[in-house]
Formats: sequence, C-alpha cells, structure tokens
Amino acid sequence: MYAKALLTVLALACAAGLAAEEAAALKASGTSVPRYGAATAGIVCGDRLCSEPAREDPAPAEEPEEYGHHDPVLRELEPNVYMYFAGHYSSIIVVSDDGVLVTDPSNDGRAKMLKEAVASITDAPVTHVVLSHEHYDHAGGTSVFEDALVVCHVNCQPIFDLDPFGVSPEVDLTFTDYMEIDVGGTAVELHFLAPGDGDATTVVYLPEEQVVFTTDLYEHRALTDGMFLDDSNSTGRQKILNTVSEWPLRHAVTGHSIETEPESLYENAAFLNDLRDAVIELVSDSDKEGLAALADAYANPGAVRLPQYSDWGGYDEHLDRHVQRMLMALYHGD
Repeated sequence: MYAKALLTVLALACAAGLAAEEAAALKASGTSVPRYGAATAGIVCGDRLCSEPAREDPAPAEEPEEYGHHDPVLRELEPNVYMYFAGHYSSIIVVSDDGVLVTDPSNDGRAKMLKEAVASITDAPVTHVVLSHEHYDHAGGTSVFEDALVVCHVNCQPIFDLDPFGVSPEVDLTFTDYMEIDVGGTAVELHFLAPGDGDATTVVYLPEEQVVFTTDLYEHRALTDGMFLDDSNSTGRQKILNTVSEWPLRHAVTGHSIETEPESLYENAAFLNDLRDAVIELVSDSDKEGLAALADAYANPGAVRLPQYSDWGGYDEHLDRHVQRMLMALYHGD
C-alpha cells in the first residue's frame, strides 16, 4: 500500500485540480473492546459503550476503493473540522474566522490541492501546518502555505538535518511532550506519547470535538506492508493506540484511509496487544535462553498465528514481518 502511495506522490506533483466528491456514508457499526475494561467505561464505540460486549458480530467493513481510483474527498466531521483525503493521504482542516490549521500537506502537488480545498470552505488564511511525524512523504509541501507556521515535534529537526534531497521543511515551532494551539477558540492538542512510525510521532487531538488524527500507526482492517516497518516501533505504536483508545472519540482520522470510525483504531490496538502477548509467549516457551531464544524466535516468525485477524488485508503476506518487528521492539528497543 505504501509503495503505491510513494508513486502517487510523484504523480500528484503534476496533478491538475480534481473535482472534490463527497464520500459515501461510512458504516457506523460499533465494536467491543473488552480488553480495556474500566478504561473505556462511558466511552462510546459506534452504537454502544466500548466496554460492552458486542450484541452480534459486526459485518466486515467494506474496503475503500482500490488505491489510485479515489477522487479527493472533503468531509465535515464536526463544525469547523474537516477531513481531506487525496492521493491516498489524509489531512485534517480546522477552520476559524482568524485562521486555519492543516496537517500533513505531503508534497507540493497535494499541498496545492489541499490549499484549494481550504479556499472552498473559508477565506481565512492557513496559519499553522502541523506535521504528524518526520517522514518526507508527509512533511513535504509546507512552502505552498507561505505565511503559515510549521509545527513539528522536536525530534523532526535531527532527521531533517540529514535530508540529502532538500525536500524537508523549515520548522518554526517545536514541542517536546505537549503543545496546545488555539484556532479561533478551538483547542488543538499535540501529544507525543511514544515513538511510533519514526521518532517524532505526533497525535493531534481536538478534545471538544472528539477528533483524533494519527498517521502510519495502523491501517483499516489491513496489516502494513512489511517493507515499511523498519522505522516502526511496535511497542510505541501499541502504547499510543492503547492510550488514545481511552480518549472520548467520535472520529479517528488515519494517514491513508477515508475511514474515520474509531473502530479501526480500537481493532488495531487489540491486534498489537495480541501480537505482543503471542511474541512474549513464543520466546518464553523456547528451550533456549537470552539472545539465543530471541534469535530462534526471529528465525521462526511463522510460529505466531493470530487467526482472528486472518481476514485482514496483507495477513498472509506481512504477519511474519510484524512478528519480527515486535520481537525487535521488545528486545532491542526499536
């Protein structure tokens, strides 16, 4: 999936404006997340509390249109809060009379489309561009918003300093653990909870509107292609998704999907919890000790199977790589 996304970055650089199209209504079926117990008491997951058992198995969520065949989508999530999807990348847009905040322009071509989408909503200028992390395919295109402040976690700059292609942005504002930006009375919180995909993983949360924006931490009912896991910290992703799952959510926007139901986030938190447990059990059951047990488990990732996720995209192709990355995160720290 991400390989295709990178190809589209190049195509977007010369893309002409495409007509925005309102997406079809997405499913609102709930999901049970019993493993969180009291942590989710009072938090709504679709049509019931997260801590309640499901009344029946929800129908499998429909997959979005095949990558590359989706027109841009501009959808209002809550008053003055929008999701924009184009070229297989998502952003949120927070609007006020005084200014606008956007996330992840991605590249110059997509940034121009994002700017046009903002102009279709308001005449107010874009004042803040918030980057979800340091990876160049999300951090590009900021110069299209000439007068905006670019905001990125403090860990972004050391990576940008190593940029050999000159595509990384100039950063105006950084933060360490937390920052709040007031967008005309709308509180936009930036949280660093742990390294996730990269070292500067930023969770954008609007507490009043109950909207969260994350990138490259999970996919909709699919496993991330194993080739893109080298810079992904599995235990960090687990901590982030477990933490965010405890927040009140009406919408969970992720970096590469039009899906905004929190269900996908909850399901992926459960997947990482189950994966971690299975990997620890695999090592614990080894007849070897220490690094020898780790090396044995790494060489035999097929010993871990999670059949409850076997209907997810990429399960057969990529589960072994997810097992290995969880092993390295647990025993090597990344």
